[in-house]
Amino acid sequence: MDSLYNLFLNVRGQSQLITEKPSILLTQPEKCGLSLVNTIALNIDKFSPEQQIILKVLLQRPSLQRSVVTPKGYFRIHYDQTGSNSPGYSLTELAAALDSAYEFEVNYLGYPPPPPDNGAGGDDRYDIYILDLGGSYYGYTQFEDEIANGKYLTFTVIDNDYQGYYSTGIDGARVTVAHEFHHGIQAGNYIFRDSDLFFYEITSTAMEEFVFNDVNDYYAYMSDYFNNPYRPFILNNGYNLAIWNIFLKERFGFDILKRQWELMPSARALNAINISLNENSSTFRNELNNFGVWTYFTNYRAFPGRYFKEAVNYPLIRTTNPMTFTPPSKSFTMSTRPTTNYFLKIVDGTDTLISIISNSDIISGTDSANNSFAFEYILFSDTSAGDRKLADKYSATLNASPQNFWSASEILNNFVVNGDSTFKFFGNDKETFAFPNPYRYSKKYGLGNFVYFQIQAELGDIVDLSVFTSSMKLVYSSNESVSFLPNGAKGIKYEVKDLDKKHLASGIYIYTIKYHDKTITGKFVVFNE
Repeated sequence: MDSLYNLFLNVRGQSQLITEKPSILLTQPEKCGLSLVNTIALNIDKFSPEQQIILKVLLQRPSLQRSVVTPKGYFRIHYDQTGSNSPGYSLTELAAALDSAYEFEVNYLGYPPPPPDNGAGGDDRYDIYILDLGGSYYGYTQFEDEIANGKYLTFTVIDNDYQGYYSTGIDGARVTVAHEFHHGIQAGNYIFRDSDLFFYEITSTAMEEFVFNDVNDYYAYMSDYFNNPYRPFILNNGYNLAIWNIFLKERFGFDILKRQWELMPSARALNAINISLNENSSTFRNELNNFGVWTYFTNYRAFPGRYFKEAVNYPLIRTTNPMTFTPPSKSFTMSTRPTTNYFLKIVDGTDTLISIISNSDIISGTDSANNSFAFEYILFSDTSAGDRKLADKYSATLNASPQNFWSASEILNNFVVNGDSTFKFFGNDKETFAFPNPYRYSKKYGLGNFVYFQIQAELGDIVDLSVFTSSMKLVYSSNESVSFLPNGAKGIKYEVKDLDKKHLASGIYIYTIKYHDKTITGKFVVFNE
């Protein structure tokens, strides 16, 4: 409890009251103080009498110099005009952001607003307090009176300037109010269950993206999940898994996310997710594995119009170290924890197979998430030896118990050959593919600023590339040698410049690639912003 006490004093700028160095320190900006603040508030009697005196003062609603009501009347903003807590961003823009969050989350998505607070803060509007949080949390939603079992009246505290945060100034404030307002909705209308904290943060962090799509603060936390896909859902902080809700929204729409909250008072989070998927003719088993495929096709493997819309900006998922296949068969015995995806990478000469193995055991994932479960993956060079054929070259079998918790998808040389069949790098009638498309000069791409043309040619083939404007004016031509592209396929790359080495203007461009007796054509889009 001493560590929580000292950490909260540090967050509230009262470090002079800390008598010993905290054993927990914030080493970088954290997203949300929901757990810290309310663990303290709900367990105040467990602190020493001296600590309780200080904490009770700090847990009161702040007394600030002024307040203003947002234009649509949904919120009251409390702030200081002078001093260390005074806002470093426009209150007008903050008020607009708050009203936008309410309009989207309540009026558009249909969530109930937080319950009225019996006039606390001056009226029954939802109260926002602006304080200098010192580069720690973006904000927090604090519980007050319990109005029903696990439901609370709340208010929200946000930082006054967001200096030193991933998203600074008004952008930091925008995503914070979208995030924290939904915590007020969650605690006031459904239930607060600290053991499912990850679910609260998944929802609120994804809500930032839904309300303010252009800010993308959630990018700051994604690497933690992409580097640790073997960590069970419940052991994640939730900020790093906002893409799970983004995935579900793209697959099923917004209503499935609200339905999960309707189920939360009587079901643990993972079960609520599974029930909502069952109601939509799917299962957590299927969607966890689909999610694995989606998270594989990111960064330089991303393709416009497929999987995550912003996938090109996402990190690459961490796979196992390459494991060598020795024909005619090889068994790989591994273990993984529940509610995780395991990305097994197998190499056979020039072939690379990624097997995405999902353990969807939500019971263990809820009650014993750190337990590991063994599985055996067998790869065969005979296409008929295994349970499922992988293209025209391999087959595979997955042995695990109980089998109904397990599923697998396979990606061979960046072709989905088993599992999610909604995406192929080539359709049967397509001989070329350009990526990234559109190409933006303003973006920094993972493996250089090129457009890659994936073609069905042999390594070392010399091809003629020509690029034209939409009016068929030649802007570039060259001879290129076919090599491996970043996604493991074969093709050529183009630096997206004209014959004078200048950037192209924004527009649609037509390319032709000639090799052997073939001429293939396609289009790509350039944004020169």
